[in-house]
Amino acid sequence: MNHTMGTKRTYQGLPLYWHQETFENDYRWLESIVRNTAPFSDAWTKARIVQLAYPMPKGAKTQTLYNLPIYGSYTSELAIADALRSTCNLEEYPDFDSQVNEDYVIRALNSWHNKQFAKAVSRNFEVYVDRQYSNCFLVVSTARTSLNIDRELPPINRFRPLFNIAEMGRLIRMANFRYLTLRTHGYASPADKFYQEFMAEIESLSEKGPINQIGTLEHRNVYIGYRWPSEIPLIHPGLWSDLGQQKGITFKFLFLVALLAWIFGTGFYILLTLIGVPLLNLFGIEMALSPLWYWFDLNQIFNLFAQWNWVALTVFALWLLLMQLLRISTYQRDRYRAIHYAAPDLAEFFWRLDKVLGENPYTSMPFYQTQKEIAVSNDYNQNFTPISVNLITHSMGALVIVNVLRILSERFGKEDRLEYEKNNMGDYLHLNKLILTAPDIPLEFLREGRNNYVRSAILRCNEIYLFSSDRDLVLRYMSILGNWFSEPSIEMSGLRLGNVYLKPIKNSAGKIDYQPYIRVMITSQAAVQPTSAYDLFEKFNYIDCSEMPGVNYTSLPLNLFTSLIIDGMNTAFFIAKKADVHGGYYFTDTTSFDILKLLITRNGLSRTETLAEINRLITGKPVLFLPSHEPLQESSEAELNHQS
Repeated sequence: MNHTMGTKRTYQGLPLYWHQETFENDYRWLESIVRNTAPFSDAWTKARIVQLAYPMPKGAKTQTLYNLPIYGSYTSELAIADALRSTCNLEEYPDFDSQVNEDYVIRALNSWHNKQFAKAVSRNFEVYVDRQYSNCFLVVSTARTSLNIDRELPPINRFRPLFNIAEMGRLIRMANFRYLTLRTHGYASPADKFYQEFMAEIESLSEKGPINQIGTLEHRNVYIGYRWPSEIPLIHPGLWSDLGQQKGITFKFLFLVALLAWIFGTGFYILLTLIGVPLLNLFGIEMALSPLWYWFDLNQIFNLFAQWNWVALTVFALWLLLMQLLRISTYQRDRYRAIHYAAPDLAEFFWRLDKVLGENPYTSMPFYQTQKEIAVSNDYNQNFTPISVNLITHSMGALVIVNVLRILSERFGKEDRLEYEKNNMGDYLHLNKLILTAPDIPLEFLREGRNNYVRSAILRCNEIYLFSSDRDLVLRYMSILGNWFSEPSIEMSGLRLGNVYLKPIKNSAGKIDYQPYIRVMITSQAAVQPTSAYDLFEKFNYIDCSEMPGVNYTSLPLNLFTSLIIDGMNTAFFIAKKADVHGGYYFTDTTSFDILKLLITRNGLSRTETLAEINRLITGKPVLFLPSHEPLQESSEAELNHQS
């Protein structure tokens, strides 16, 4: 390691000493960074440097991390650098090896002394590479589900943290990748569940065999999983710890609910006793409540006072129960995080990735091997062909991706520049396929006046595939509850794009065409309404998985009489974990996953060949396919009777 210092200290020397006024906040902040940041990443390393420069604070417990004490009271920057370098296999962490030296330590301590440390460690995302498959990565938003709950990091034995985005750019350029697929999750996806599912997907996508007609990830394909802060309903610790941590806010909330319940409960009580009770008495129906004019009877006042408070207390209890149910369902919490955390963090990732793909990411960074610097610089002097990007989303993840494209559109131009900017996401990233699985976004987004940014995002994709099901109970029932009071219109809360299905309709020639419909309750309506932007609907390739095993567990055909029976049966099997009506598209033994695998691995296929392969995969399977800009598929009368 090169120990030559090129940076001057702005602090007196080592060790550092705590300031009495701020020491508790400082050491707790440093410990929080270390707990919630990827080990051996840039931000983690800087926090550890500051910790090792300080003595043990009063009241803190003696602990070690990677065989080093949390606080070291070191007297030299070189000793700190050597100590940190001894905690890991430097060959395993090459960028940690090349960056962390005496000069790096001084710069980290300078940022702390100059009160710029928050900026120095500020990272909105972290990047990991799979230890088994070097073309698979994890991008993780650093936002937490709750301020009082630590992040759950990916298993480090499987995913190696990268030092920063610059290391990822170097790996992609060195490997000369040409295709990049990013997949993100949706609502109610806790970290451990997403990591396990992503590992299973990697194994399935990378599986090699003597004959594989679907396709596998090859050395030119990058597969990325994006994890944003979602939480599991009902039992996530953050749902309950906040109540105890913020007793004052909790008390204020209860006070306001009680006050409003008392006001509205009093009004409700007056209406009942003034109008309701006398009216019912006329029909000979007795109620526990007494008429309002009984208040003039002093002997009845105590009983009436008890009745009045009982009504107000009932209103309070029902309101409190409803509000708490909405809270612990986590739907609106996840929706808020999807828009305000997940989308901006992912947009920043793409922006920074595009930047490091086009430049030497290690400009102005210290290297200890001159030959290594020359090799990297020579590689970056070569022309780099832009990477084709596919985006796969599930459920609320569609809201994330649509907002990401909206943010990036500020960079790569508005709709009036589509003719010459086409699908650019930057200089080195070009948008290819957008694959939506059970998207939890309103169908009305495709209507005139509702598609301000969705239209631009959709038109920038070369191809869009929609995997949907009319039997997705989460979207059909839970979504309307979660969105009833937040969406601008009732229709937006009740009709979601992920519930579109293909309905057989007899055309004027007597033949059967499939057309996109959406089920409301027991009846259906055409997805395309007179106010719709029809060209957006034509852009979609529809893949109807309504009857596919995995998302459905009954063979009953859909009609007016069986619709609610189907919903009831699938609810029971969903609870029993026999089927996943909302997330079964990613089960690796399903037809939908075979199609996903085809779309992201067989990059050399023409449009005609891709359609032929999809039709081959669904042959004999209960999956329907309607390509974009293609004549509507025909079906037999027997198939029509089965579908109606």
